[in-house]
Amino acid sequence: MSKIVVLGGAGEVGQWVTRDLASRPAITEVVIAEVSLDRAQALADELSPKARVIAVDTRDRGPLLEELRDAALLMNCTSHVFFDEIFQLALDARVNYADLISEPSPRQRADTVRAGITAVSGLGISPGVTQVLARHAVDEFDQVDEIHVSGVSWRTIAPSRGGLETVLWELADQTPTRQYFQNGRFRGAPYLEGSRWVDFLEPVGRHRVYYVPHPETTSLVRSFPQLKFCATRVSWRDEIMEDVRVLNKYGLLDDAKVAGADGPTIREAVRDRIWDTMGGERDDRGWALMCTVEVIGLREGRSVVRTYQTGHPEWGHDTTGRVTGVSAAVAAELLAVQPPEQTGWIDPELAFEPAPFLAALAERDCIPIVQSEAPLDGQALQRPTS
Repeated sequence: MSKIVVLGGAGEVGQWVTRDLASRPAITEVVIAEVSLDRAQALADELSPKARVIAVDTRDRGPLLEELRDAALLMNCTSHVFFDEIFQLALDARVNYADLISEPSPRQRADTVRAGITAVSGLGISPGVTQVLARHAVDEFDQVDEIHVSGVSWRTIAPSRGGLETVLWELADQTPTRQYFQNGRFRGAPYLEGSRWVDFLEPVGRHRVYYVPHPETTSLVRSFPQLKFCATRVSWRDEIMEDVRVLNKYGLLDDAKVAGADGPTIREAVRDRIWDTMGGERDDRGWALMCTVEVIGLREGRSVVRTYQTGHPEWGHDTTGRVTGVSAAVAAELLAVQPPEQTGWIDPELAFEPAPFLAALAERDCIPIVQSEAPLDGQALQRPTS
């Protein structure tokens, strides 16, 4: 039996995870765990009889814990700010766990092993698919020296609360996990550092990207310690990058408290104000979520750079949710049907063999991946350009 509980399963990303999983023959049931019950029930009715709804009540975890005890996987599609509470559910229910992005602490990693469960973080396009693509190259290269993960997210700043949280977390100056790896050590980086031009599939084309705190950087170095350089760079729309630059200039994304020990941080207050004024805003300027992964090393005795570029149809306002959701659903299905034997936290590049993962993604026929390879011209990609 492959029953999956999708927490936030009717949200911006979660609804596309739910839809995809409900269409898969190997998945027997998808339980939509939600606080937005009307929206969740409408989705369950659409996907009947494969999907049903359970209400999420923060004051009473009992029903949700009971639902999890015979599940194959808890798939967390909520904002990363709720990670601690939600992951504790997986520990208590002793059910395998996955999410879109998180940063588990050493204690949480140890608790996972003690609970005898498997957990995988980063089941979207980036992190997620990007790491599997990097592993695909590593497996075929004689030696890998550098991995560069890049992405562009063209959308409004706050299509959802989770979407707003993501922007402010990635781009705030006070984000200690924004770092890159070079010559044996991680180096911290402020906002707008590490800029370089990267080629994405059309309609994005060539675009400038910057260091972000995505977990690909640390996980790839952990998995492939031979690396000399590794970085993840992303960019949002130009006006969002400029708006955030101003917020950072005046300290409006800091973690300091606004007033008293119990008050919100400055960043939380700004986040809430942005949501009050622009929450849910969508436009018709073209939405995109695309990634490029560049791997440098030796293959068959030659120094080469292999490039993977991801694309998607013109999905309009659904683009961010669908690209992330379909990618996450591929991983969630594999974890539910054929979970790794290893317990504890496993990075995506080690949790999934590239061939079956990429075959399952190709079967969806909506996120094409273009692979190319060229001789390295002697100029390393790692040097930031102004």
